[in-house]
Amino acid sequence: MVKMPIKGHLQLIDVDFKYETREEYVFKNMNLDIPAGWKVGFVGPSGCGKSTIHQLLQRFYEPTKG
Repeated sequence: MVKMPIKGHLQLIDVDFKYETREEYVFKNMNLDIPAGWKVGFVGPSGCGKSTIHQLLQRFYEPTKG
């Protein structure tokens, strides 16, 4: 397996997100900026949105806004 370096700059700007099956928003006006070459870890308690952010960055989920 060949590792390819990530050269992109990742940004989420004023993102709103909620699951289709829920009324409440998971994120409102969230901003995230990860410069190219940085290593980032998401930490926090269960249910705080770590996996949701990861899936938004991978485009498995589409934001409601942003």
